[in-house]
Amino acid sequence: RGCLLPGLLATLGVACAMPCAAQTAPPRAVGNAFVVPALELSEEEGSAKGHGWVSVGYQNTYINGFFVPIPGGKAPIGTVRVQSISLDLDYFLTDHISGHLGIPYVESRYGGNVPHCVSQAPPQCQGAIVPAQPHPESQFLDDGRYHGAWQDWNIGLAYHANYRDYLITPSVTAYIPSHNYTFFAQSAPGQDLRKLELAVELAHQFDLSNFYYRVRLGHVFAEKTLGQSIDHNRLDLELGYFLNETWTVKAFAAGKKGNGYTGPYDQTSEAWYHHDQRAMHNYANVGAGLDYRMGEKYTLSATLQRLVWGQFVFDFKYSLDVRLTREF
Repeated sequence: RGCLLPGLLATLGVACAMPCAAQTAPPRAVGNAFVVPALELSEEEGSAKGHGWVSVGYQNTYINGFFVPIPGGKAPIGTVRVQSISLDLDYFLTDHISGHLGIPYVESRYGGNVPHCVSQAPPQCQGAIVPAQPHPESQFLDDGRYHGAWQDWNIGLAYHANYRDYLITPSVTAYIPSHNYTFFAQSAPGQDLRKLELAVELAHQFDLSNFYYRVRLGHVFAEKTLGQSIDHNRLDLELGYFLNETWTVKAFAAGKKGNGYTGPYDQTSEAWYHHDQRAMHNYANVGAGLDYRMGEKYTLSATLQRLVWGQFVFDFKYSLDVRLTREF
């Protein structure tokens, strides 16, 4: 029988790549959050305190179109290619409390005929309707080239409890923009909003079986923009199977549903300039993945996912995530 976790779990934070904005990538956390290092401690090490893991992940996402309530259900806005590198650290402060720190570097390229134009200066924006109020702080990104930036810090605490082999992990995670990056672009790195997520996770391995499941439910409080709330709920589900001590396979699903503006826009208004910070961006996606345990300290993980339903959100055709985790 495989072992889901002989000790305590740490919640690998749902860092910045949640698809909360039209311009953001799919959730790397669907690949990342479900990587569960075994944290196997020797008798000499004893407790989880002072241990943890570091990880580095790469995500590649292809987007084609945007889901809106029009005939056909999708606007042909063009394509976006998103690549990101994420760095994460999880550390047990005590046997039951762990801290998380992470940040991704996101690089995107837009290809299409409807760029987000903050002025008519770029060749792609000549004759375009632009916001009436100048925004010299906003860089034009939709020029067909890759543009990259560090996105949001994600900083969190989690409490780990084991009740009759049911692993229960409540957590709180803050998402804080690393700087005032550009958000008005099809290829923007993120929403540039502060967020706070309260979540709880349940994980359990079925008796006399190598199957396990994980359920994570979270509520995100987001910074309001022009008075508009985009607070939302998130649900992550996973079913996995331990093939042996080395290999694990899994299937998962993730969804987001919440508040946001859905009405028309005057493209000369400030509301349009901030529209990606104000829209609801609901979604559901599914995927599959595997983990490969390399020796006592390393785990290599890979997932592939795609969007199956969306409202006011990019239609990502696929997203590939690869992550290497080292325990200490």
